[in-house]
Amino acid sequence: MKSPRLPKIEEEFEKLKETVLSGDNFFLAPHLNPDGDAIGSMLAFYSLLKRLGKKVFLFSQDPIPSNLFFLDGIKKIKRVLPSRIPKNCTAVLFECSVPKRAGDIEKFLAECSKVVNIDHHKTAQLYGDINILDGSSSSTAEIIYRFFYDIKLKINKNEAACLYTGIVTDTGRFHFPATSPRTHEIAALLLQEKFDFSKINDIIYATKPYPSLKLLGRALESLKLLNKGKIAVMTLKLSDFKEFSARAEHTENIINYAMMIPGVKACVLFKEEETRVTATFRSKDEMDVSKVASFFGGGGHKNASGCKLPLPWETAEEKVISRLLEIFK
Repeated sequence: MKSPRLPKIEEEFEKLKETVLSGDNFFLAPHLNPDGDAIGSMLAFYSLLKRLGKKVFLFSQDPIPSNLFFLDGIKKIKRVLPSRIPKNCTAVLFECSVPKRAGDIEKFLAECSKVVNIDHHKTAQLYGDINILDGSSSSTAEIIYRFFYDIKLKINKNEAACLYTGIVTDTGRFHFPATSPRTHEIAALLLQEKFDFSKINDIIYATKPYPSLKLLGRALESLKLLNKGKIAVMTLKLSDFKEFSARAEHTENIINYAMMIPGVKACVLFKEEETRVTATFRSKDEMDVSKVASFFGGGGHKNASGCKLPLPWETAEEKVISRLLEIFK
């Protein structure tokens, strides 16, 4: 069965512009375990709406990573849904391939007058009234930058910092394959707003809390190679998180260490939680790990994706590795 054809992004931008200019109330939410791109994009869009005089409610079901606390507007994000939905409220989801990626909010979304789906992952589904999907973009922040341009609103210093954070984190500091000449051009234009980009890189990449370093050590201890050294596997048990009082945010970038090994073409990091296991994938060249992630209900990019499995750790590892081996055949 063929996938539905994506709507033309120019037409969807026009719909979003009409919605933004005519609407009064907006609800914004990122995906679960939000990262720099989802939060940076959401806060930049929040600022845009506020400058246009709109009422905005920011929501994240999961905690915000502490290394993003420097972003302007971060304290406005609530962990509890609003008690009532304003009339003609438009919901905007950032990097949510399906609505449930934003958490337990599907009943809330059903009462909103309109849902906007903004994503740069090729696995994103067409669930919104407006679907701004662009798999050629390095990040959702890159898409939001284009919307600023489309609506003819000059980006200010704080918005530029938010969008730069989204781009620099989702490209791995311009390292991942999705990085394009357009990505560098947008980053250069953002830098003209004179925010402290060096400080942002220091906070995100050169500052590690104690639990992060302890989890890194435990993950490296678990490292094993399969398929003649082409697949690397790391595991973090629930007991590891409890021992070091660590959270999901403390695993950021751990998986990239496995990809440093010569000969490794794909890797997976398993993170055991109370009722499920999260699997995060990375790969090189033509190895498409999004096929593994999507098979288990997840998604992402060809070389960077993930999924969540409501299974015991041993079963989840066995099933995922078996599927991962299949793509090498």
